[in-house]
Amino acid sequence: MAVATAPKASHPHPLIVAIRECTRFELFNIAVMLFFILITTVAFPISWAGHNAGLQMQVSMLGTFLVWAIVVWHSVHVMGWQQTVAFQGLTMVLSFVAEYLGANYGWIFGSYDYTSTAGPSINGVSVFVPFTWGIIVYAVYMLIDWLLDLYGERRGRKWYGKVIWSAMIALTTGIVVAAWDLMADPVYVTGVWEDVLGKPPWWWWDGGAYLPNLMVWKGAGGIPIQNFFGWMEVTFVIVFVFNLFFQRKDRATHQLMYAVPLLVFGWLFLITFFDGLVMTWYDPGLVQAVIIGFFSLGSVIMLGVLKLCKTYWSPPGP
Repeated sequence: MAVATAPKASHPHPLIVAIRECTRFELFNIAVMLFFILITTVAFPISWAGHNAGLQMQVSMLGTFLVWAIVVWHSVHVMGWQQTVAFQGLTMVLSFVAEYLGANYGWIFGSYDYTSTAGPSINGVSVFVPFTWGIIVYAVYMLIDWLLDLYGERRGRKWYGKVIWSAMIALTTGIVVAAWDLMADPVYVTGVWEDVLGKPPWWWWDGGAYLPNLMVWKGAGGIPIQNFFGWMEVTFVIVFVFNLFFQRKDRATHQLMYAVPLLVFGWLFLITFFDGLVMTWYDPGLVQAVIIGFFSLGSVIMLGVLKLCKTYWSPPGP
């Protein structure tokens, strides 16, 4: 006589459990970033098929201030108000000072000039620019923190150990941020903006050795190598000071919340990569920038995707 056995209890997928544990506001912020990524991705094949670089360029200009608000919310949720004010305050002030010195005296980044396309300006610096710094530096910093499973923890017992550790984290963040600018700066300085939309963001007075064949609308072609070291240096100072003096253990370590910086960084990559790709129809000099950006940033993004999959992809049973 067959003995009836009780059916095995089914356990929900770990990702489903994580979603259920999130608040509605947490899910809303994740949904907003997924929506931006979706819109950016959908616009690309339409732009590419119609050789309509203008559509992709206009899509890339949407959502910056909302994404910055999401970054601030995430920082408050994970680190707390004090750390958020410290991080964004340092980023806003130091990036504005650096941009002011660059736009007016040619220091740090080289000699360049913003136009009205980048929005209203203060002493030659677009008010839009510090918000961009606040987004990219925070996204990269938190992504590195998550990939290393630190969750706000600092290493080093002695003062010199803390200094060395903070410098290593700051240097890593600075290199990744500068890698993003290796693709972003050529995309936003190209003369395609003037040709297609009549709205050039900025231009370099003397140009530089990086991608000298770019089709610029004004000034000289190419970008100074100094610019990318400037991005790395300013980011280094921001992160070093924050990590050494203000960093504390995270208040919230919900794994799904650490997907937000990954989504923000992925969105920044996509809008820049897709812009550059459709602009190559007009400016072949952007091909190199697109290839450099794909391999330098794509590897970081894939590490984040693998980390997320490792967290929620259940291993095989015994």
